[in-house]
Amino acid sequence: MPQSTAAVLRRFRRRCLLAGVLCAAAAAPAQAGPVDDLSALVESGRAAEAYATYCANSDVVTRPEAFDLWCGAAAVDLGRAGEGVLTLERYVLRFPDNARARLELARAYFYAGDNVRSREEFEAVSKEHPPPDVQAGIDRYLTALQSRESRYQTRALVYAEMGGGYDSNANAGVAGAQIGLPVLGPVTVASVGVQKGSPFGWLDAGGRVNHPFAPGWSVYGAVDANGMFYSQASEFNLANGFIAAGGSYQSGGNVYSLSYANSEIMLGGSRYRWTNGVGVEWRHQMSEQSGFALAPLYALVDYTGENAVRNADLGGITASYRQIWLTTNWQPILNASLVYGDEHDREGRPDLGYWIYGAAADLTVAPASSWALNAGVAYVVNDYQGQIPVLDETRRDRTFSANFSALYFLDRRWSIRGEYQYTHNASNLALYQYARNLVALKLRYEFSGF
Repeated sequence: MPQSTAAVLRRFRRRCLLAGVLCAAAAAPAQAGPVDDLSALVESGRAAEAYATYCANSDVVTRPEAFDLWCGAAAVDLGRAGEGVLTLERYVLRFPDNARARLELARAYFYAGDNVRSREEFEAVSKEHPPPDVQAGIDRYLTALQSRESRYQTRALVYAEMGGGYDSNANAGVAGAQIGLPVLGPVTVASVGVQKGSPFGWLDAGGRVNHPFAPGWSVYGAVDANGMFYSQASEFNLANGFIAAGGSYQSGGNVYSLSYANSEIMLGGSRYRWTNGVGVEWRHQMSEQSGFALAPLYALVDYTGENAVRNADLGGITASYRQIWLTTNWQPILNASLVYGDEHDREGRPDLGYWIYGAAADLTVAPASSWALNAGVAYVVNDYQGQIPVLDETRRDRTFSANFSALYFLDRRWSIRGEYQYTHNASNLALYQYARNLVALKLRYEFSGF
C-alpha cells in the first residue's frame, strides 16, 4: 500500500502549481472565504471536520464549483471513495486540464477499486512532469496497483541487494570465557564459543512470480539467496538459500493458500541445516485497511554431521493482524503476530527439542513520499523438552529483539536502507546467554512489472 501520499498531496496543494498548471483553488470562481477554509481543513488532515462543515449538507448545484474538488478529496480521506469519485468526476468534467483534480480523481479511483481508471489518471498526471515529491507519491500508488493487478495479470519481481555493516557477536557467543554451570561449576568456554565482533559484507538476490490462471486462482514461485561474509570471523560466514512454490484461491475477502518451501543454510562454507515444509494460510481482509491471517505449517528439519542429533519435526501456527491508517499523517501500518510451535527432536534427544511461544509487532510510518521508518519488537520463549545430560538441567531461553530501519527511495527501482538490530538471549544456563548489536547499510534494486 502507498505510505505517505496524503502528506505529499497536502504539500502539493500548498505549492498550488503542477508543471505550470494552476491548482483548483486558483482556477475556481472567486468564493475565496469558504473555499479557502475548506481547503485549509483538508490540507491539514482534518477531513472529517471539513466534510461535516462544508460538504455533508451543501447543495451541489448552488455551492462554489471549487467545493467539488475539496469535498471529493475529503470524502476519499474518510473512506467514502464512491462519493469522492462522483464529486471529483463532476469537477474534472468542468476543468479537464486541472492536474491537481486529476491527481485527486486517480486517488479516488484507487480506493474505489477501479484499477484501470486509477492507473490511467496517475500516468496522465505523471506525463506532466510533476515535482519529484509528487512523482514519488504517484509511483507508490502505481506500485500498489501492480500488486492488485497480480490477481488477474502475471506479475514478476526480480531484485538484488548489496551492503555491509558491523556485527558485535557474529557467533552468538557468551560475553566472557569464564562461566558457571550446574553440576560442573566454574568452566572455561572455548574461544569458538566466546563472542566475536566483525565487519561484514552482505549480498542478496532473488525473485518471485505470480500467475493467475482462472478467476480467483493463481500459482506462484519464489527464490532467494543471500549471505553474510565476515572479514574477521570467516568461520561464521552464513549463506541462505530459499525456494518456494504454491497456489492460492481468492473468494471475496478471503484468500486460501497452499505452499511448499525448501531452505538451506551453509555455515563457514559447509552445508549446515536444511528444511522441507508445507504450509497453509487463510487471510481475511476485513476492509481496505485491516485484515488477519492464520498460517499453520509442518517442516522436516535436518542437520549434517555431528549435528544430525538435532534432526526434528517442526509444527506450528502463526496468527497475524494488519492495520493501515490511510487518512492520518504518515499513514502508519501496524503488523502484529502470535506464534506457537513444537520442534520435536527425532533422534531421541528431548533436550534438543523445544516448544516455541512468541509475539511480535512492528510499525511502519512514512514522513515523506520518498522515505519510510520501521520499528519492531519480538519476544520468543523456547522451553526445551528434556534435561541436558551431565548438567541435569532443562534449558529455558527468553529472547528479546528490537529493530529499527530507515528506507529511502532513490527512484522506483533503487532504494537504500539503514538497519539496526538488538538481540538479547536470557537463559537459565549461562552457556546460552548472549547479547548482539548489528548495524547495516544496504542498497537495493528492483525490477518488476513483466
